[in-house]
Amino acid sequence: MKKVLLSAYACIPNWGSEEGTGWTYATTLSLNNMEVHCLTKKDGKASIESIQANGFFPNLTVHYVLVPDWVDKFCNSNLIGMYFHYIYWQWTAYKLAKKLDQSHKFDLVHHVTYGSIQLGSFMYKLRKPFVFGPVGGGQRAPKAFKRYFGQYWSREWMRDWVGKVLEYTNPGFYKSVKSADQVIVTNMDTFALARRLRPDRPIERIWDAGLASTFIPSQAIERKPDSSQPLKLLWVGRMLPRKALELTIQALGKVNPAIPVSLTIVGGKGEMAEYVPQYIKQYGVENRVNWAGHVTFQEVKEFYEQSDVFFFTSLRDSCPHQLLEAMAYSLPVITLKLHGQAELVDDTTGIRVAITTEEQVVAELAAAVEWMYNHPTERLSMGRAGYAFAQTQLWDKKIRRFIDDLYPAMLASSQHSKLVQTADAAPLVSSEIPNTNSK
Repeated sequence: MKKVLLSAYACIPNWGSEEGTGWTYATTLSLNNMEVHCLTKKDGKASIESIQANGFFPNLTVHYVLVPDWVDKFCNSNLIGMYFHYIYWQWTAYKLAKKLDQSHKFDLVHHVTYGSIQLGSFMYKLRKPFVFGPVGGGQRAPKAFKRYFGQYWSREWMRDWVGKVLEYTNPGFYKSVKSADQVIVTNMDTFALARRLRPDRPIERIWDAGLASTFIPSQAIERKPDSSQPLKLLWVGRMLPRKALELTIQALGKVNPAIPVSLTIVGGKGEMAEYVPQYIKQYGVENRVNWAGHVTFQEVKEFYEQSDVFFFTSLRDSCPHQLLEAMAYSLPVITLKLHGQAELVDDTTGIRVAITTEEQVVAELAAAVEWMYNHPTERLSMGRAGYAFAQTQLWDKKIRRFIDDLYPAMLASSQHSKLVQTADAAPLVSSEIPNTNSK
C-alpha cells in the first residue's frame, strides 16, 4: 500500500468549493488502497473526527496543522491577511511533514488545496515525488467589465496585483512549479502561467470541478418542449462581485418581450445580494424573475430538474462547479467564452458569448436566450450532450487517473532517476551496469 502525504489546507466534509475538494481527495484516495496522511487546518476537526469515530476511512489519518492565535486572526481580515495566513500555514505544515516523513517514509506528496498556483506549496522541500495541483489562478477578470464589480473592483485589482507580486516573491510558487514531478492545471490561463516556469517539462490539465456519483441522475432528463410554457432559465451561485449576476439580469431585459421567458435566481449570500432588487427594477424584469434566495442542497437539485437552460456569466472562474451540476441535469448552458467556462462548455453543450464590448455581450446573451426558445430540438440535444459529458467528470474517475496513471508514472520516473544517480556516483563496472550513461 502506497503512502501518500496530502496537503489540503481546505478540507471539510459535506462542504462545497475548496473544502469539499480537499475532503474528496483525502477520502477517495484512502478508499483505493492508499494510506493517506492529510495535513489540514483545524476548521474541519469536529466534523472529521465525528466521521472517523464511526470507523469510516480507516486508511486516512488527518494531521491538524496549528498556527499561533495571532496568525489565525489574519485569516478573515482581508485578502492580504488570508494570503499571509495560508503561506504561514504552509510553512508550518512543511515542518510537520518533515517530522512525519521520518517515521512514515511517504512514497509521494500531493498538494490539492488551496488550488491557487501563485500561493504555491512548500511541500517541494521534502524532496519526495511531488504532485502540485490541480491549480488555477491564471485567470483575470476583464477590465472592460469592471463596473459589474461595483465598489469591489479595487479588491479585484488588489487580488491581481498581489498575485503578480507572489509570482516573483513566493518560493512556494515558483519552486513548486519548477521542481514538481507533476504540475496539474485546471485551465489554459493557468497553463500559460505555469509554462513560463516549465518550458520543457510536462504540464497536465485536469479540471478541478467534479461530481459525486450520487449527484448525477441515472439517465438524461428529457424535457418535452411546450410552447404554452415560458422558457425557464436558472442562475445558481453566491452573490459575489465576480459572478456578475447583474450581467445576466441585464441581458434578460434585452430579450424580446414577445418571448415568454423566466429566470430563477438561486442564492442569497454574498456582497452583491443587497443590489439584486435594484437590478431587477433597473432592467425592467420584475415580471420575469423569481429570486428563490438561499435554499437547501436538495432544493437546488429540484431547480436544476425543473429548468430548461442554465445561465452563467461569471467574469472570473477557474472551473465552475455549477456548470457540471447543470449539465448533469441535462441543461444546455448560456455562458461567456472566458476562463474555465469556455473550456467546460463547447458548441455541443451550450452557447458561449465572446467577451467584446458590454453592449455587444449583452445583445448576444439576449440573442442566445431567444435562440434557445426558438430551437427546442437543438436545445434538448445540447442537454443530452451535457449529460454525457457530466458522466466523464465524476470524482471517482478523476482521482482514479491519479491512482492508475499519474502516480505510477511519477514513481517509476523517480525510481529511474535514483538508479541513474546511484550508478553515476558509483565506480562504473560495465558488466554490472551496462550502457548507464546512454539512458
